[in-house]
Amino acid sequence: MKMLQNDEIYFKSIFIDIQILQFLYTEQLGGKHMSLAVSGYVKQFYKGNTYGATVSGRAGYDARRLVPVDVKAMRRAVKDLSKYDYDDGEGSELMNKVQAFVNTYNNYLDSAKEMGDDQMSRYRNKLEKLTKEHADELSEIGITRTSSGKLKVDKEKLQDTSRYWVGKVFSEDAEYGSQVDKVMKNTNRMYVRNNLSAPKLNEVKKQNGSRTQENTGIQNLDAALAEQLTQALAGSSFDASV
Repeated sequence: MKMLQNDEIYFKSIFIDIQILQFLYTEQLGGKHMSLAVSGYVKQFYKGNTYGATVSGRAGYDARRLVPVDVKAMRRAVKDLSKYDYDDGEGSELMNKVQAFVNTYNNYLDSAKEMGDDQMSRYRNKLEKLTKEHADELSEIGITRTSSGKLKVDKEKLQDTSRYWVGKVFSEDAEYGSQVDKVMKNTNRMYVRNNLSAPKLNEVKKQNGSRTQENTGIQNLDAALAEQLTQALAGSSFDASV
């Protein structure tokens, strides 16, 4: 009997140790605990700017610094989901990727709102309008909008949803995912243009000599924006790549 009691105490001790480890290997984001798997994907989306992936990391930066980081992370999140194998992919992996996207989306809403800039607010509203338009599709896979505009995942509903329906929202051909990427791309361009002294598009056209070279002008504009962004943030931890 004594041996059984000792064994029971031993196994209870192991169980408690496991619970402690599970707690320690989670990170807080938005006041909630995020699983290690989801945390890993969020950090991938914030590659080069991992301070943006956690509450403690974000606390040391203002909105003007966080907005471009969140925009880059959003584009990575959408692209990651667009490349997922919706035919043969592993279900739990997809769940974690979707949750990581939602966390990143909510980060962007926070920083864009906190920035208090009229143009940024317009682009933020474009994203929210797009999400409202696809609310039914998102709801079908367990993603809903809260009263604040942030997204929330019903994990049980998402887990019970087939990969096919998730793909209808986020695959390469899905309208919502591709439109989110487009909004984020335009948001990034607007932010860089407003915060750096890159030439305006019509000035680039004049430099090229004709309207027929408009596409070249746009490419030159993007190159100028990217170059100035890199120079402006030289020596910082900001990663300007997508």
